[in-house]
Amino acid sequence: MSQDPAWSQKRAKRMVVLMLSACVFGWLYILLPFDEPWSWMLLGIEIALGIVFISLLVRPVRARREEYWREREKDN
Repeated sequence: MSQDPAWSQKRAKRMVVLMLSACVFGWLYILLPFDEPWSWMLLGIEIALGIVFISLLVRPVRARREEYWREREKDN
């Protein structure tokens, strides 16, 4: 893939921060009692972080696939 290394490092740092924050919210959700109303807020934040993390993982895969098909079309 022909990406700028700084851009890739920035994306990797963003993904690590997202993973760590999701782990912290997950631990809070597990350790704290579920009876409190704020536990639903923790669950919502956890779901939102999961969606963002999955979207960050899908983007490079799609870009790599597009580049592969572009190169394949040039060869034909």
